Amino acid sequence: MSSAVLPDRLRASEEAAAEPEDGIAPAPLVDAAPVRVIYIAGYGRSGTTLLDIALGQHPAVMGGGEIATLARHVWPNDEYCACGAPAQSCPMWRGIVEDWSEDEEPTLIEDYRRAQERTETIFGLGRLLERSRSTLHASRSAKLFKSIAARSGSTVVVDSSKLPGRAFALAKTPGITLIVVHVVRDPRGVAWSLKKGYKRQVDVGIQRELLPKPLLYTALRWIVVNLATERLCRQVGPHRSVRIKYEDFVADTRGTVRRILALVDPEMAAQSLDMAASSISPQHQVAGSRHRMQSKIVVGRDEHWKETMPRFQRWLVTLACAPLLARYGYALRTIEPKGRET
Repeated sequence: MSSAVLPDRLRASEEAAAEPEDGIAPAPLVDAAPVRVIYIAGYGRSGTTLLDIALGQHPAVMGGGEIATLARHVWPNDEYCACGAPAQSCPMWRGIVEDWSEDEEPTLIEDYRRAQERTETIFGLGRLLERSRSTLHASRSAKLFKSIAARSGSTVVVDSSKLPGRAFALAKTPGITLIVVHVVRDPRGVAWSLKKGYKRQVDVGIQRELLPKPLLYTALRWIVVNLATERLCRQVGPHRSVRIKYEDFVADTRGTVRRILALVDPEMAAQSLDMAASSISPQHQVAGSRHRMQSKIVVGRDEHWKETMPRFQRWLVTLACAPLLARYGYALRTIEPKGRET
């Protein structure tokens, strides 16, 4: 086990899970009260996991990580939770899945995964063609989030799955009040980050080998995902959606968290945050970036691409993404460290 997996956090999880044995049971699932879900949508390598962790510093918020992956591979493969335990041994997620599975078929996890493949796509053909199955999937999604809220004792759950298709499905799910956070990052930084591959190393949060992605592949997917997320934000409305730039988030982490929480509940935004300067601590995020396996994270701007990305590659991504670059307030020309425009 890597030193990045923290025994102190695992012990804290075990102590919290032991509370019901002393007479403190998790809150009951209340069908009449919708659970509030902050859904972080956008493209990868944009700081979505860091934002999930930052939001989870609020005492009323459970940062769940990429919850879409729970049935897809985290639970079946027993992958690591950010607390340092494999998911099936994590006191928090073990309890959540037990609650979620109550009165369900033994094949719940596999059934839910299959339903995700049909109903959580960007274009949503499955949601249109299989309404009866979509209804069952929606009720199971609501039950999952209520189980998370009840077990964690939180009033708000964060899902940083990024995929706008999942959020389209959740937005129409009875029992869920969805707040969408559209996270964008300069696509040149995203593309350069995805040019780097990583070998599989599960105990530090890399669950599978990550192959380098071609620049144009990343640029085109960045466009599609962000356009779909814009449509998602229009669907839920301006009172339940906000666009956050990665660069603004890392510059003012506390202010960004307050801005998002103000959409949920102004009183929550006014409460003090368990956040020392720009340092944040992961809790029970499932899946996401490898940073979630660290004990503490100092949030800082990552703009190494401005120093290391070759000029031709930078302009290739700039030309492909120019319309959205301008819309999101990014300069088409960038300033290199020595002050030379490119």
